[in-house]
Amino acid sequence: MKQPFCKWSLTKLRRSLECGEVSAAEVVRACLETIAAENDELRAFITVASQEALREAEEVTAQRGERGPLCGVPIAIKDLIDVRGMRTTAGSRVLEAEAAAVADAECVRRLRQAGAIIIGKANLHEFAYGGSGAISAYGAARNPLDRARVCGGSSSGSAAAVAAGMCFGALGTDTAGSVRLPAACCELVGLKPTWGAIPVDGVIPLAWSFDHVGPLTRTVEDAGVLFSVLAGEPEQWVQTRGLTCGVARKYFCEGMAPKVEAAFERALEAARGLGWSLREVEIEISEDRMASNAESWAFHRKWVEERRGLYDPRTVSRIENGKKVSVEEYIEARRALELLRENNRAGMAGVDVVLTPTSPVQPPTLEEIATPEARTVELKMLRNTRPFNVLGWPAVTVPCGDFAGLQVSAGWGKDWLALSAARAIEKVLCPPSNF
Repeated sequence: MKQPFCKWSLTKLRRSLECGEVSAAEVVRACLETIAAENDELRAFITVASQEALREAEEVTAQRGERGPLCGVPIAIKDLIDVRGMRTTAGSRVLEAEAAAVADAECVRRLRQAGAIIIGKANLHEFAYGGSGAISAYGAARNPLDRARVCGGSSSGSAAAVAAGMCFGALGTDTAGSVRLPAACCELVGLKPTWGAIPVDGVIPLAWSFDHVGPLTRTVEDAGVLFSVLAGEPEQWVQTRGLTCGVARKYFCEGMAPKVEAAFERALEAARGLGWSLREVEIEISEDRMASNAESWAFHRKWVEERRGLYDPRTVSRIENGKKVSVEEYIEARRALELLRENNRAGMAGVDVVLTPTSPVQPPTLEEIATPEARTVELKMLRNTRPFNVLGWPAVTVPCGDFAGLQVSAGWGKDWLALSAARAIEKVLCPPSNF
């Protein structure tokens, strides 16, 4: 029977572990029971570290003295990120014969140092090259809130694991929205930090210039706890009274599904209710994919040449878009990216944060995404998140009902401002019941 604490926030679990209300061993066993009962259908995990997690939990339960901020907290890791002793499959048959990782990625090392228990490797869209989560050698992850729907991608299994109560937080990666989109689809919180704020050592890249590691959690406060550990800095929540918010309707609000539009308007009303001032703004958008395509091809070229038949054909087709990019074109694209980031580094003049819908559409069903138009659907799902990967700004998605998310962004390096604004509006818009 699922324990009531399986849907607690990470923050509440930490307090309960610290005071002895529950033990790490109890918590891990409950998570493993949920995984055993649900994973065959949800396909959230590719690898479950049952024995290792239980052993670590028993050690934590017997432990005395000083404890880390995540001591005893079960965390899932997207299977694009190395965890020592476990295979990194990237959701692909291409890597199914590879040996287990010999060392943790730096982000995983920091989680362990803080006391986290790694409960397993989460499913994903193959090599992170998609926004639906529907393409994986291990089957498409299903949305725990509506099992006919996708979880969003590419961190699909990470979102499914948190939403289903299989863990208390998860790591994902985000190159065009792959943390924020699945978080919104599963009504969770997802943070894409400032580019470079969390190390990506030991993470299989999609496109180095745009890749981020970020947490998926049940509350914004939980995301802040994980960001603090992952970025190696203390929590720095800031005052949010009197914020000026830019509302970016142009581009971001075009072609919205009616329920997403209604959810976004509710979110804006919540912002006004906090006393924040709102004004329309326009964000500089670059839809050029030359640099990202070239970087993906550069990484995959050898495997495509040697193991082409092990890729899903749709993944190879996307990767091979980079074959056509010349060295000169790549250098020009990278230079344009650096200029764009430098010109927009401070954020937007006159506003503290920017508000947009996380995605203009709700998550489609698995049946709807299994069509020739699937890539077009995925690109629309990711349309509103990708600009912040290009800019490198931090962006947080907060659930606002009906499978919709509110995206809160701030200027380069202003992660705690984005998180603080998201936490303030979360408490009005969708107050978590398990703080």
